[in-house]
Amino acid sequence: MSLNSLQDLLETLCSFNTINITHTFEKDEQPIASVCCLKDTSIIQLTLYETQSIKQYKSIEEAATVIDKLLN
Repeated sequence: MSLNSLQDLLETLCSFNTINITHTFEKDEQPIASVCCLKDTSIIQLTLYETQSIKQYKSIEEAATVIDKLLN
């Protein structure tokens, strides 16, 4: 998935921030992370499955870059 596609996906998630939508990313057919936009905000929340750590990003570009690095 390209960086631009990731940014588009995150922008779409944030445009529907009044409902709970979660997207899961896989690598080698294994889930590695999930992402959602916190309700009524534009904050992107990324959950890393391996460590169960949660990170939050105010910038779509920054979140997309982190996800891109996870996938590649």
